[in-house]
Amino acid sequence: MKRFHRIRSRRGVVLVAVLWTIALLSALAMAASTSLRGFSGLLAIDRDRVQAEALIGAGIEVGADLLLKHGGRPLLPIETRFSLRSGEGRVRLSDELGRIDINKAPVETLASLLAGLGAADAETAARAIIAWRDPGGASMQKPAQKADSSEPRRFEPAFTNVDQLAQIPSMPPDHARLVAPFVTVFGEETVNAATAPPDVLRLLPQMNEARVERLMEARAAGRLEAGACEQILGPAARYAKPADHGVARIDIAVALADGFAAEAEAIIVALPKDSEPFRILAFRQSPRPSAYAGASSQRE
Repeated sequence: MKRFHRIRSRRGVVLVAVLWTIALLSALAMAASTSLRGFSGLLAIDRDRVQAEALIGAGIEVGADLLLKHGGRPLLPIETRFSLRSGEGRVRLSDELGRIDINKAPVETLASLLAGLGAADAETAARAIIAWRDPGGASMQKPAQKADSSEPRRFEPAFTNVDQLAQIPSMPPDHARLVAPFVTVFGEETVNAATAPPDVLRLLPQMNEARVERLMEARAAGRLEAGACEQILGPAARYAKPADHGVARIDIAVALADGFAAEAEAIIVALPKDSEPFRILAFRQSPRPSAYAGASSQRE
């Protein structure tokens, strides 16, 4: 009888061990399933990002092709679309020389820009930009002085992107946001009168609506020559001159077939007799997925 009880006791222990083993294996299986689902989700996200980056690269090539086809003509805003097996995209091309360069524009241009956008104390803010980009003073107006070895030397250009305006201690954050759509770091001392948008032209010193309208009419009629530009703009011609080349801004928005979307911008230039067809001066991709809806969503 005692032997029978011992056998039943052993069977009970074995049964409990088996049940615990089954429960443990079930838990491990569920955990593995959850991990695999999460891993497959991460793979899908990475795949979407890689495909979106490939489409953005294709968008840069499309924009470069548009730039090369312009030749010596003014680079006026243009938009086109492209489609590949993985998705589609939209490319907008404009001339970066049609913006005000915060590295090269004189103080009166920067003051006029800020005042035209409604910034308070525009003159002070403009001088703060000048002081930041040239801490030793206006180098073109003062003789060169021996540099103090105890102070860090600032190499040109002072600004490598327009977002750095917000780093100026005396510059209100609102001012930096206001000017961002109208400025660049890849331009010239003057804006390109042949491509600058009317909103930029209106912000230049000595400019008025009548001069802007006459300039736009002359541009629509044909190529704008320097002599004609001076006659149209009068004293404002000091701040807007036709340029013989262009620096292209490419705004790219892409969408995959599964709905994933992304945006990016690039600054490119095509130089004469260069070993490369074009060069990328700057590139920035939006860190967040875009809300861009391509033609595939429009067809639905």
